[in-house]
Amino acid sequence: MEKNWTMRAWFILALVIGAVVLLLPSFMDREKYPWIGKINEGLNLGLDLKGGIHFVLSVDVEKAVQDRVDRQTDEIVKRLEEEKIPFTSVKADPVDPIIRIVIQSESDGEKFRDKIVDYFQTFRKTAQTGLEYELTMREDYIQNLKESSVDQAIETLRSRIDALGLKEPVIVKQGANSILIQLPGYKDVERARSIIGQTAQLEFKIVAEDKDPLAAYAENLPEGVSLQQGRGQTSEGGMVSYLYAVGADKETLLNWLKGKAPEGTEFLLEELVKAEGKEYMSWLVERKAYLTGDMLTDARVDVDQQRNRPYVSLSFDRNGARIFEEVTGKFIKRKMAIVLDNRVNSAPVIQSKISGGNAMITLNSMSDFNTTLAEAKDLSLVLRAGSLPAPVTFEENRTVGPSLGADSIEKGKLSIAAGILVVVIAMMIYYGLSGFVADLAVVLNVLFIMAFMAAFGATLTFPGIAGIVLTIGMAVDANVLINERIREELRNGHSFQTAFELGYERAFSAIFDSNLTTAIAGFFLWNFGSGTVKGFAITLLIGIASSLFTAIYVTKVIFHFMMKMGFKKISV
Repeated sequence: MEKNWTMRAWFILALVIGAVVLLLPSFMDREKYPWIGKINEGLNLGLDLKGGIHFVLSVDVEKAVQDRVDRQTDEIVKRLEEEKIPFTSVKADPVDPIIRIVIQSESDGEKFRDKIVDYFQTFRKTAQTGLEYELTMREDYIQNLKESSVDQAIETLRSRIDALGLKEPVIVKQGANSILIQLPGYKDVERARSIIGQTAQLEFKIVAEDKDPLAAYAENLPEGVSLQQGRGQTSEGGMVSYLYAVGADKETLLNWLKGKAPEGTEFLLEELVKAEGKEYMSWLVERKAYLTGDMLTDARVDVDQQRNRPYVSLSFDRNGARIFEEVTGKFIKRKMAIVLDNRVNSAPVIQSKISGGNAMITLNSMSDFNTTLAEAKDLSLVLRAGSLPAPVTFEENRTVGPSLGADSIEKGKLSIAAGILVVVIAMMIYYGLSGFVADLAVVLNVLFIMAFMAAFGATLTFPGIAGIVLTIGMAVDANVLINERIREELRNGHSFQTAFELGYERAFSAIFDSNLTTAIAGFFLWNFGSGTVKGFAITLLIGIASSLFTAIYVTKVIFHFMMKMGFKKISV
């Protein structure tokens, strides 16, 4: 039996030594002692303690729905052609999730209903006027699409942020369409906004050089907008000319271009950075995107050895490579616009059919090498992580400075120290030597909590410190129950040895029940809470497990060896 108690004591001593070692990286200078970083990363401090960046983003779920309607419109056109159903037009409503289809013959009505209406289960027929059918997206599908858009946005943002190498970022859903992001220790706000907020919707579209809609608007141009002559070629080798618009103010240019694009086309802008400042030029492109970013398998940074300029090299999957080869073969001598987030990045001329499924994105030629390289790295990062299913807007954006975090840490240290000091004094006054044992258990409890968090990479927040302070009170409460039980057994005439055993045995059920109910509450806070609430719950749950161990196991071992050393009348 004595050997069993000795093994327990060695086990506790090993835990104490292990806990101290795990906490060394949190309190020692890594520059002075570089070997210390090989143990672990130490305690991760939350945003409120370490400082950092706090964002709240809103996902434009309506845009996600409209994008899905547009893609379904293209699929319906393809299906009509495959089933050889002649049609006059297939148009998506610009506002509502509705597709209007006009077929050419009434005799194809039954075939249309069978091959189109019944085939596309995400839509239902809501109206029919002669040969025109109106298909509306189902409400349950719209709701699922909105929810999945937010969930997909969270996963995409998590992939982007993980690529930055940040420790313990907080990325959680908040409300129906919002996402909370906290980046402890990160200070580059502009880069974070650029990487997080970039939709990264990549599309390849053919420039509509055979159309010249702006020629009719050459007179009465708004101030700051000018028209310039552009030239191109048809796939047959014929020369074409057209006008494109240029302006320094993006909004003015976009407003003037609104409504001037022929059916099936749209105006997009390319940003030109010149020595005198930014300038925007218009491109008339076909609405249809032949390739999209979801066909990418890789996006990496390469350097053009001739020009010594970084660029982003793209690789498509098998299907994307096949489409890319078909499109480049079909539109030789035409310009293909590489569109990123509805902005033309470049529009190179297709010189020949391109096999292998590789393309490239060039960047701002006016920037220096290092700036361009950083932009290329960030762009390749977001393209690899995938595009967001819908645009996001920043509803809230604030930074927490390290000075505020340092102040929170000092207050946290003060609260823990004050809590421990008050408990130590009160327990020693009331219970004497057994109170000292309880105090030792409390100190070990805090040590084990901190070591556990350091070992498993949990984040310590200011509410987490509150959880530790609460745990101290609960740990003392367990020792109070044990000591009062021992007193009661002594009053009943038992020897101290017997009272000691009975005290622990009969106090266990009350200690376990009280900690279990608190643990259940902490579990629900951890499971359904977010941010600071989750931080509080994590430290509370860890503290409950640690306090049970120290109050019941550690103190019992200490009491046993104290009695073996001759302390037969421990004051209770």
